[in-house]
Amino acid sequence: MENPEWKVIENAVKKFEKRVGIEVEGLLLNAKSEAIVPPKTWDRDGFPLLLEIRAKPGEDAAETYANFMKKKMEVEAKPREGNTIAYSDIHPVRLVTYKEAMKQVTEAKGETIGKTKNIYGINVEDFSDQIIKNGKIQGVNASCGLHIHFSLRETAEMKVEEPQYETVRLPLETIPLNAVAGAGEIKGLAPIMMHMVKHSLVFYSFKGYAEKKILSASVSHLNRPTVEWMVKEMDEALFKKFAPPKESRTKYRQAGFYELKPHGFEYRSLPANNTTLAALPEIIEFAFGLLNKVLQF
Repeated sequence: MENPEWKVIENAVKKFEKRVGIEVEGLLLNAKSEAIVPPKTWDRDGFPLLLEIRAKPGEDAAETYANFMKKKMEVEAKPREGNTIAYSDIHPVRLVTYKEAMKQVTEAKGETIGKTKNIYGINVEDFSDQIIKNGKIQGVNASCGLHIHFSLRETAEMKVEEPQYETVRLPLETIPLNAVAGAGEIKGLAPIMMHMVKHSLVFYSFKGYAEKKILSASVSHLNRPTVEWMVKEMDEALFKKFAPPKESRTKYRQAGFYELKPHGFEYRSLPANNTTLAALPEIIEFAFGLLNKVLQF
């Protein structure tokens, strides 16, 4: 008899998990409007001069926006008296502050650059944000980014019952030990031990189904060609509209930047400033619109 398999009691049900999340970088400024390194207890970027507001993703535009605004209010309540949080396209940072931040970098050198990709082949290593005067480095220009996280997964779930087994032990009292004993001393002991050892065979008998389980499998719809198409759409509709003037663009404020994530990917080209933060409802709606188009492919 073949072993019973899982018993399906509810066929596979497919569903789509569609999410958008918002992450914003900011600068902590002192009373002189100078950038300072945020405390280590704060959420910070791989380059710790930048603080981060990381909100939980939402399943629709309203939830995504509400999650972000709640997190933003929590972070903006943290600065001590005299310090403020700013969102800027470009802000000069003193060299001593930059060096202090670099000492606190936790990621391996070049790791962030390696993870960040550009669909147009732009290489951030070809750019420099250094401020140079009279041939000497005075500091760097820092900028804040608005990052959009995308996730689109199709999940199939099936409810099953698991086969259950019970142990059955069959005595074998009629098999003498000396019939199976080896040579030498062991064989010599057989007559002595044959009345001390009880032989049996152990079987596992199927007794029915029980213990309902849900089996699931999921796959992301955000493959490489889809990601590149979405990045281009974001560039065309949003980067062109909100990008800083070319003379105010730091190396990461160029079109086409994204980063692959376990949940999907992150679009990284938009600046975080008062204009883009005010336009978040529009930006989030556009992001969900792209995910809806992917489902129509």
